[in-house]
Amino acid sequence: MSRFIRAVEGMGHSVIYTDDTGKYFRFYGGTWAWRNHNPGNVYPGKISKMHNRIGKVNHNKLAVFPDYESGHAALIDVLKITYKNYSIEKMMEKFAPAFENHTKRYIKFLYKVTGVKRGKKVKNFNSDEFQKLWKGIETIEASKEGAIVEVYQISSVRVNYKNIIYSFCIGDGWISKEQCIDYAKKGLVGLEICISHLGNTYLRVPASSFFQKKLSELIERRS
Repeated sequence: MSRFIRAVEGMGHSVIYTDDTGKYFRFYGGTWAWRNHNPGNVYPGKISKMHNRIGKVNHNKLAVFPDYESGHAALIDVLKITYKNYSIEKMMEKFAPAFENHTKRYIKFLYKVTGVKRGKKVKNFNSDEFQKLWKGIETIEASKEGAIVEVYQISSVRVNYKNIIYSFCIGDGWISKEQCIDYAKKGLVGLEICISHLGNTYLRVPASSFFQKKLSELIERRS
């Protein structure tokens, strides 16, 4: 069974995983928690690295893991190590700051599901309270499923005498520009469909892409 070994952010807030056989898969839709195998939306750092982090996305704010188990284990250690001396309200000020979360609502929900008294530190939670804490966090962070599709990296392109790309190489074969546009519409390649001021359709690599090299660097000239 293959496993994911690398992840980068793709178009439209998707995440592109590379597995150990060299194939690529786009996770799109759903929530960041699901796309990243990161049920607690843990930040990148020493603890996420300890638990097999394979990438960082959303402006390097969120860690990406190869599977749910790794992401879940990272959340558990973040709670036990980073926030062990914090109460729920103090922890949430850092874990879920108000500028990007409904922090007060988050705190109220966690106190309700755990049943602990205000001010009680995480390190003093019993096993049942601690389980309710991480389950509550995973509930709020909402790992809602999206979809997964295999994607292809363009390894080479051919241009005509006008220096216009007319053919794209994916895997071991070549496809036409029209076929590649169809692939782009379906999200099967990391390319944007653009319309020139003359009304011509062309493909380009998004400026923020970490997955696909610039097409200008892949030109294979043929007579």
